[in-house]
Amino acid sequence: MQKLTSVEVIAKVGGESREQVRRYIRLTHLIPELLKIVDDTIIYDKRSIVTLGITTAVELSYLTKEEQKLVYFTINYEEITPSYAQAIKIRKLSEKHELTFDVIEKILDEKQGNQNDRISFNKEKIESVLPKELLKRDKRYIEQYIIEAIKRYNKIN
Repeated sequence: MQKLTSVEVIAKVGGESREQVRRYIRLTHLIPELLKIVDDTIIYDKRSIVTLGITTAVELSYLTKEEQKLVYFTINYEEITPSYAQAIKIRKLSEKHELTFDVIEKILDEKQGNQNDRISFNKEKIESVLPKELLKRDKRYIEQYIIEAIKRYNKIN
């Protein structure tokens, strides 16, 4: 009979994978300010101003406390958190002892593929004025329809 490790026991009891339990344990290396952002992200279902996922936070947990404070101050200043790829880049620079506030700021200022500016609207309000047959189409078609309607409106006025 194979003996289970404590991580395996916790994973089994908690219904999580061993890796997920290891991630949770690794989060204990975060400064309280960064951990609070992670907690708020999980508790408030990403409705906070800034969000920080667990895998990204795990990468940041390998930084020194001073470097984590730099990341936290940069997050507050820029009002944006690093993506997972950015966190890996930050961790690698930390390992080379090349991490400064300016470097972190520059990394966070890099536009990621999922960080394009977006405008959002209340779905029910928009759907209430669209033709019913249009609602059966996909979002891209509806978006193009709205763009064309705005173009035509601008030509009239």
